[in-house]
This record gives sequence, C-alpha cells and structure tokens, in this order.
Amino acid sequence: MKHLLLCFLFVNILYSGLYAQQFSVNTDSVVINSGSDFKSTDEFLITHSHSQGIVPGNTALCNKNLFHYENSYFLVYDLQNDFNLNGDWLVQNLEFAVEDAEAGNNISQPLIIKLWVMSDYNHHSFIQDSLTLLVSDTISVSDTDSGTLKNIEFNHDNTVSEGKVLVVEFLLPDGTENNNLLFLGSNNDRYSDSTYIRAPHCGVAEPVNVSEILFPDMMLIANIYGQYLSPNPEILSFHINGQITDTQINNDPDYTVKVVMPADTVLNALVPDIQIPAGFQVTPASGDTVDFSSGPVTYTVDNNLSKVTKSWAVSVVKAGPDIINASLPEQQGQIVINNTDFTVTIPVLEGSDLSNLSPTIYVYDGFTVTPASGTSQDFSAGPVTYTVSHNSLPITQDWQVSVFEVPAVTSVEDLYADKIKIFPNPANTYFFIEYNELNRAEIFNITGKKIIDTSDNKISVSDFPDGIYFLKIYSNNKVYNKKIMIIH
Repeated sequence: MKHLLLCFLFVNILYSGLYAQQFSVNTDSVVINSGSDFKSTDEFLITHSHSQGIVPGNTALCNKNLFHYENSYFLVYDLQNDFNLNGDWLVQNLEFAVEDAEAGNNISQPLIIKLWVMSDYNHHSFIQDSLTLLVSDTISVSDTDSGTLKNIEFNHDNTVSEGKVLVVEFLLPDGTENNNLLFLGSNNDRYSDSTYIRAPHCGVAEPVNVSEILFPDMMLIANIYGQYLSPNPEILSFHINGQITDTQINNDPDYTVKVVMPADTVLNALVPDIQIPAGFQVTPASGDTVDFSSGPVTYTVDNNLSKVTKSWAVSVVKAGPDIINASLPEQQGQIVINNTDFTVTIPVLEGSDLSNLSPTIYVYDGFTVTPASGTSQDFSAGPVTYTVSHNSLPITQDWQVSVFEVPAVTSVEDLYADKIKIFPNPANTYFFIEYNELNRAEIFNITGKKIIDTSDNKISVSDFPDGIYFLKIYSNNKVYNKKIMIIH
C-alpha cells in the first residue's frame, strides 16, 4: 500500500513515478559485518550509519519493476563540523550496503562511485553545480553482492582539504537496455544528516533530500575509511616567551621536551605556544597557562577522534651554572658532559700539546665562566677547574674539565652512515656489534682509559659503572667511533 500511496501523492510532480522497493531477497533486516582486513593501522572510520542492518523496502528507486532508470544518491560528510576533522584527510576505502542486485542480461551491472568536495553545506540542501570532482570509479556489482557490504579501495589522491565538505555519489546508470535492477541498502539508524537523490526520469532533475519525497526513514548505509596526511602525532615546536635556548624536542623513542628559562623565572604560570600537525590537537592546549614548578607536565597529542595519540613529558627548567657545551680545534670524537658529577671530558688527537689548549666553553645567558672561554690552559697534569656563576644571583658551580688523547686513524666515519649496528644502546649486561668486517673493538671510559680490547662482537658490560663510554670499531684501515651508554 505504501508503494501505491506514494505514486498517487506525487502524480503531479513525477511524470513516471518514484517507487519504493517492490521486492527483496530478505524478508527481515539483514545484519552484515564490514570486516577489517583491508584497513591500515592509521585508518579510521566516519559514517552516518549507526548500524549496518538493512531494512527491506526502505530505499527509494526510480524504476519500472524489472529495471531501474538512472538514479544518483548523495551522502554529505561535513568533516569539520560533524566529525571534528580539522586537517587534510585522505579517503582510502568505501563500504556500502547492497540489498538486492539483479543484472538481467549479465551476472553483474555497473555502479559509478564519485567523490566530490564543496566548500559550504547547510545540512538541508546542496547544489550539484557547487561540487568539485575528486575521482570517478566504475565498479561491477554482481548478483552475489546482495545482502553484503561491498568494499572499494581508492588508488587515487583523494585528498579532502581542511575545511572542505566531502560528498559521495552513487550513480546507477540507466538499466533499461540490460534489465539491471539495483537496490542499495538503507535504514534509519543514523547518527546525523540525510540521503539526497537525483532521478531525472522521475522528474527529480536536481538532488533533493529524500524526506522531501516522503522517504524520511531512508539513510544509505555507507562507511568511509581514511587517514590524516600527517598520521603521526608530533610536537613540531614548543616555545615560551623569554626562553634562552632552543627547545629540545625528542620524539620517538623518548617523547620529551625541554625548555630552559632565565635563572630568575617563576615557573608556576607559563604560557607555551605549541605547533602540531594539522588534524591533531594537544592537551593542555597551546596558549593555556601551565604550572611547571613541580616537574615535567604531560602533554598529549591526538587526532580529534583519539585514534592516534602520543604523550610527551615537558620539562621547563631554570638556567643553572652549567657547562652546556665545549669544543677544541684538536678535538677527536665526542665531548662528554656529566651534569651529575660536573665533569667535562674532551678527546683530542694523539700528539696534541696538552699544556697549551684553549677550549671554548659554553654557558647559559646570564652566566660567566672562569677561566674565561677561549683562554689557554694546561691540561697535562690533569683536570682544570672551571667555575660557572650567575652575573647577579648567588648561583655558582665548579666543573672539572679533562682532556685525553686518542689514537690517530686513517679515516673516521659517521657510524650512522655505515651498516654497523650497536644494540642494545643503552646497554645493561651486554651489547652486540653487528658488522661483517669487524676486526676488533676498544672501549674507553670518560677519562680516556682503555678498559676493553676484543675481537668479539658480543661484549659484556655487567661490571661497568653506569655512564657514557667511547667505542672504537676497527675494520681494515678504518676506525669508526661511537658513544655507548651503560645503565643497570
């Protein structure tokens, strides 16, 4: 009776007739599972459909019993306002429900899927001329797809720019010639929004909301999977007015941030400015006033559906009487600065005159080092004491700066540029050197004393004190330098 009633109600509008489904292979709602084999770990779902159960006889279709005329259905996804997606979003997969597919002259029939974008949407209507096409794919729907969720994987650059509205069109080409009849699955178990239809043969030349043709209970079942083009949560920058050094941001695997403020800073009410990738949010938010006086504060970056999340420990500290770096022209390898023992160890090329070296010593703004940076000192008898003090506050610290000689080598190359692997690092009881051309390895402590000389690739360090050590790897006429940390 509903089918006949609709025909009479719209006789003045539709010269042919917009019909409800006349038959279905399912007499009850069909519950179907989407499956997830094709989804990547960074993909997440947006949908208007709360459930996947098809309601028979619920889908409006311009048809003539054994075949359908041209029909287009439109689903609109206001990504920013309805789904809180604020970055560029890549559409990767689409699932849609098929209630009944009957290809009269073949075993399958065509369905055209189009992805469009538009700038504005009032949630009541839209004009087809306002759409910009992203992609158009023609797929085959077989009779065996009836009662299933059919999946399409897009292999194009289907990027919906931030602030744009995504529109998905399901275009059923005229099935008159081949007796094609296709009913897409629908229900009314929706989160939001509506389905729009265009059916020229039935007098609907422009897309209209199905509620305007007395189908208020019709919502096509469709699920869209995509991902942000910047899928990894990151803190790109973290700045506080007045900071005296560049912010130290460590992502994987440490996830820490360190900001150094002047020594007289009050830490209990600071306002960081934070930059993160588009499509993500940070908590506490950029511009929030935060108390850093009690230690690190946890900042969490996630996308707006909390599908991808990561936390950072953010420390804001006052500048202290620290040596933050040092350098020498004769330097051979990495300098080790120990902020616990207040020591600095500088390796220099073997044969250097230790009695006449002029290290450059770096301290925070507002502090002074004595002896002055760049002045000649005698390191031949052992460590030289450097005193770092604040220019106006009663803050001071003595540092012991040592210099030791290391052998000259034929070539010194960056370990990261070669195929040598040192693991684990930091080490606890032992570490491995993975390198096919290993001849031997030496380990030096921070005073320059050699403590291991071995040709083994597995080196035990269980008896070594915690700290930083120098590793020299010999291979033919090459020597590779590496710093390794031991933590028990």
